[in-house]
Amino acid sequence: MFILKSASPRRKQILSDLGFTFQIEPEHIDESQMEKETPLNYLERMVHSKLGSHLEPKNIYLSADTIVVYENQILHKPTDEADAFRILNTLNGKKHSVYSGAAFWYKSKMKFFYEETSILFHHWNQTQIQDYITRCLPFDKAGSYGIQDTGGPVKEWFGSYTNVMGFPLRSFFSLHEHWMSSWLESITRKD
Repeated sequence: MFILKSASPRRKQILSDLGFTFQIEPEHIDESQMEKETPLNYLERMVHSKLGSHLEPKNIYLSADTIVVYENQILHKPTDEADAFRILNTLNGKKHSVYSGAAFWYKSKMKFFYEETSILFHHWNQTQIQDYITRCLPFDKAGSYGIQDTGGPVKEWFGSYTNVMGFPLRSFFSLHEHWMSSWLESITRKD
C-alpha cells in the first residue's frame, strides 16, 4: 500500500494527476524551528518527522514539506491576516527560494531528496497585497502564497513549478529506481 504522509491538497493533486493510488495518513508534528537551525536542516527534519514512527514494512510511505526562504530565514505559514501581509510585503518585488523536500520509505530504507526553485515577486502596492490575501486566503501556504493562484504575486520562477506547489517532482522522477520497483512490488504482492 502506498501512503502519503501529508494532508496537502496540492501534493494530493500532483500524485493523483500522475495516476498514483494512495491513502492519506498525515502525521501531526510540532513544526517549530530550533534555534540556529539552518533552513535545509529544518526541511530534512520536518520531512523525517512527518514519516512518523509506526511504519509497516509492507507499505510504501512518502512524506514531504515545503519552505520559503528569504535571506537565509524561513518564512513559515502565516499565523493570521496581518502576518500574511507582513510576509508578502517582505517578499514584495524581491527574489527568494522555495525548497520542497520529500522522503520515500520502504522496507526500513529511506531516501531523502529536495529541490530549490528561485522566485521573483511582482512589485505591488499595499492595496494589491491586501487584495490578494482577501481573494486567495493563503493561510495554509508557506510564504503566504501559491504559485498557482490566478493574479498572484509570482512574476517569474527559475526551476520547477511543481516544487513550488509543494512536491519535488523532478527529483522524484530522477530517483525512480528507488521507488518504482518497490511500488510495483507492493501493488502486485499477495498478502
